[in-house]
Order: sequence, then C-alpha cells, then structure tokens
Amino acid sequence: MKKIIFALTATCFLVLACDKIDSLLDTTNYQKADTSNFPKTEKDAVQIVNSIYSSMTKYYMDPKRQPVWRNLVAGDENLGGGNTETQGIDRLLEDDSSNFEDCWASRYKTIFRSNFAIESISQLDDDVFSSPEYKNYLLGQAYFLRAWTNWELAELFETFPLLTSTEPVNIPRSSVDEIYESIASDFETAISLMSAKYDYTPGNSETTARATRYAAEAALARVFLFYTGFYGKDSMFGVTKDKVVNYLKDIVNNSNFGLVDDPREIWSWTNEYSSGFAYGTDFNTYASQNNLRWVGNLCKESIWVTHFSLVGDYNDGYNRLSDYTGLRGGSGKKNPDAESYPYGKGYYARSVNPNMVKDWLTDPDYGARDIRLWGSLFATGDIDQRLDWMNGQYVELPAFSMMTVKDDQSEDSHFRVKKYMPVVAYDGAAKKNLYKIWYYVTQLVRNEVKTADRSDVIHIRYADVLLMLDELQGTVNGMNRLRQRAGLEPYSGYTFERLQKERRYELAFEGFRFMDLRRWYPKDAGRIISNNQEGVYIEHRGNVIEKGWQNVPGNSIEKRYNETRGFWMIPTSEIILSDGVLEQTPGWTADYDYIWSKERLPY
Repeated sequence: MKKIIFALTATCFLVLACDKIDSLLDTTNYQKADTSNFPKTEKDAVQIVNSIYSSMTKYYMDPKRQPVWRNLVAGDENLGGGNTETQGIDRLLEDDSSNFEDCWASRYKTIFRSNFAIESISQLDDDVFSSPEYKNYLLGQAYFLRAWTNWELAELFETFPLLTSTEPVNIPRSSVDEIYESIASDFETAISLMSAKYDYTPGNSETTARATRYAAEAALARVFLFYTGFYGKDSMFGVTKDKVVNYLKDIVNNSNFGLVDDPREIWSWTNEYSSGFAYGTDFNTYASQNNLRWVGNLCKESIWVTHFSLVGDYNDGYNRLSDYTGLRGGSGKKNPDAESYPYGKGYYARSVNPNMVKDWLTDPDYGARDIRLWGSLFATGDIDQRLDWMNGQYVELPAFSMMTVKDDQSEDSHFRVKKYMPVVAYDGAAKKNLYKIWYYVTQLVRNEVKTADRSDVIHIRYADVLLMLDELQGTVNGMNRLRQRAGLEPYSGYTFERLQKERRYELAFEGFRFMDLRRWYPKDAGRIISNNQEGVYIEHRGNVIEKGWQNVPGNSIEKRYNETRGFWMIPTSEIILSDGVLEQTPGWTADYDYIWSKERLPY
C-alpha cells in the first residue's frame, strides 16, 4: 500500500498541502510520482532538498513573526515606532493571540520536508548519485535545515513538539534537553556529512545560498553559546567549548568565507543605482560621498542567509523586513520623496533607541570615527539641536520629518536603521522619478505595482564567527580585525566589556542583541532593556514627550521578561487543535492581560 505523506502544523492530526512535495506524492494519479517510485534519482533528491529551501523563503512575507524581527525589536536597540504590533513586541506583549499561526505552520512544514528528505535520500543506493560525497552533501543540508528550524522555534517558544520523522503524532512540548540534544546532534551530523569541498564559491550553483559544513559549525557555536549561557551549562550534550572553538577555527583557517573590505558595503543602500554610479554620475548620497559600492547578495561574509529568487513571482517570497523598517512622511505626505532619498517607504515599525546612539557616539573606544555608526543608522530633521550630545554631529536627512503625518507617527526618535532599510533609485541621471528597487544580479527591474526587495536576510556573518571565537577563547584577534576595518585603533587585550561592546556595534540591528543580553544576563535582561529605554527622547503624533519613552504602568518590560523569560506565545488555535495536549508558554496564559493596542500607549 502506498504511503500518503502529510505535514503537521502542530501536534494534532492536521493535513496540509505541502506544495511541491505533496504534488509529487499524489497517490491517486499513477502517472505522477508517489512514495512507491519517488525519489529514485539524484535529480529527485535535489528537488526534495530544494523544496525545503523553497518553504523558507516565504517566511519573510510575514517578518514581524520571525525570530530576526522579534529579536531586533524586543532588545534595547529599537523602539516600537508607528506599528501597533511592533510597539507590543517592544514591550513583550502581543496585539493578537493568533500572531504566530503562519510562523508555526510554516516551520513545521519545513521540518516535515527535512524529515522526508532525511528518510528518503538515506534509502537510495549510493550509485544513484554522481558520488557518495554528493549524496552526503544533500543529506547534510537536510540535517542542517532541520536543526536550524528547531533552533528558530527554540528562540521563539523555548520548547515545542519535537518531530524527527514524517509520522503524524499529537505530542506535548518536548523538554529543553530533548530539543537541544536533537539540535546539537543534527548540526554535528551535518558537519560530518558535508565535505569541505562544498565551500563558498561565487557563482557555484551547488553551494549558492546553500548550507555548508561551515554554516553548520557557526550555527552550532551560536546555539552552544545561548544554551550554556541562558541555562548555566558547561557543555551541550557532548558539544564542549573546545570542540566549538575547533569548529570556529575550521571556518577561519579553511573556508573561503572572510571579511569584505568595508562593512557598510554589505547592505543594499550602497547600491550603484541609488548612489548614481551606475549612471556615471553622483546623486550626493552618503554612499556616493564615501565611495561605497554594494558587494551584492551572497557576499563572502555571509555564511548563512535566507536568499530569495531573483526571477520568481512576487508571491514566491521576498524580504519584507524592509517594508516594516521603511519611512513614513516627508513634505506632508505618507510616502517619502526627495527629502528622504535614497531611503524608501514602509510602515515605520521601528526607530533607533537614542541611548544606543549616545553610547556609541560618546564611547572613547568608538565615536564618530567608527565608520559603522553612520553606516548602520542615520539621523533626521533637527535632532542635532534637540539633543546636546548630538550637537555638531552628522545629520544625513536634515530636511526630512515625520511630524507632518501625525496619525502614523509614534515613538519617533529621529534615528533610523539603515540595515534592511528599503532603498529607492532615481530613474537615470534625469533625477525625476523615484522607484523601489527590485534587485537582479546584473540589472534593475522597476515595478511600481508590486515591488519586492530581494536582498538577503543575513543570519550568520563571518564577523560573528570572529567574535564568538574571541568570546570563547578570551582573545582579541577577531575584535581587532573588525576594529581595524572600522577605522579604529586596536584593543590592547581582551575584556568581557570590550567583547560586549564590539558585538553590540559590529552586529547592530541584525537581530543579535536581544539573544546576547539573554544569554549574558538570563535573569536581568528585562531590567537592562527597560532601563536602557526608559525616558529616551521620542515624539508622538508631532509632540515631544516630556518624560520620553515610557513603560506601560504596572506592566513593564522587566515584569514581562520575568514572566516570559523572553519567549513568545504559541498560537491559541494550536492548543485548541491539540485537544489540550499542547500547553501555552509560561507568561502567556489565557487569564493574563497580554493583549496590546495602540490605545495603551502611555502618552
């Protein structure tokens, strides 16, 4: 009897279409493939692994429910801005109990596809493949993708039903130890399976935007640091500090990954269309003033990314982090114009915490000479006249203001993020029309109806590898490489405070800070975040708030962190569908007042 494959969105018996895989496993049309004759070839195996990646590119159609966005906003780098859900995230609250429904379902679809790949490819004879090495590389990717997906679920929910086969089961949350043991095992299996020959090589179709053994080594190091820090452990199920150090050294000594010359050129706002370089002219942007040229997607510093199709349809998935980072306002309109060039429109769902800017700018080890400061964020309006420590400092968009769009303007600090900011380009040297950029490798396609940012979501950079290695060894080598690149003098030696600052500024606005604070200060992260935000300069609906940013009375970030420990709620629909087998994340019980709305802003 042919086996019908179906995916679970939770631990209940729910059958969902699993897109390409389900169509291949049709058990009624015998002219199509099913599990009695699929997979049979190397091409089939490749298609199965491709289907896992395909499921992941659609995550960022709904970016506010992904770990990157949650970690960006829940830490002390960003304030909530003008988006109601993001204001809630900033305070560890939700505006709807169903927010994570799509995220939960999509992650389990990815896990199902990974499990199917592991089970089916393992059963194929080696002689089906061009080499046993390539078969192992395909399997290694499946193990990596399952481990990475489980890690993202662990970031969000701490524990969840751990599924390691395609069999449908209705089980409760697995334990912390069960989950991290599985993640560690899968990453180590991936490392052992994937040959070093499948390394980063520009233009190599076998490794482009794919997991490699080096991505697995780096990801395992990140999980190790969180697990041992947050849970107070010395090792992680056979993974020791020495082993992790050796994995990171393997990346540094043997991989083709490395640092790009200028960290600002990793980000798409430095593209040659926006600067004018593509037209042989200069549009007088920060990028052109500093002669910056975008290195493009899949650069040598990007060890693991979510990469989007450059030729696919709008609905195939794209990077909507930019939509929620983009600007509102300017000249009394909701859409940016020449006053905000080259930065594009969006929902203005986060502004930069002024305390972070002040710390960076006034730190004698960093300051304005650190090219990463104004390469990571920019100031607008007359903020240099409103804050004494900004007096005489660089304001990139002095003519831009959101105050004319009062209904949309909330918790506006006048500081904006550049990383994942949408960018626009003039239509040639005539400088008449503004367009959102839809990136191809060699050309620019303009589409005003359905624009789509195809820049990578970068999960692991080579810079992070250097900093993790320094942190584990108590060395300063990686930090000094990054400081030299940033135009700063070297540190004389290692201290934990220096490591913390270097991570804060090198990896700013990339989704690291919240998890770093939690692993360094598992019990006090909420207090630290709350203290770093309370009272900072903001404007709300065109008015300066005298007391600055404020916690919700009786429901502060510190209180919420103590209750949730920084984890998020499982969608209530999944608990209902599991017939009570699945329990809610602590701190998110039904009788708790966790629902956020813009009416609860204390201004």
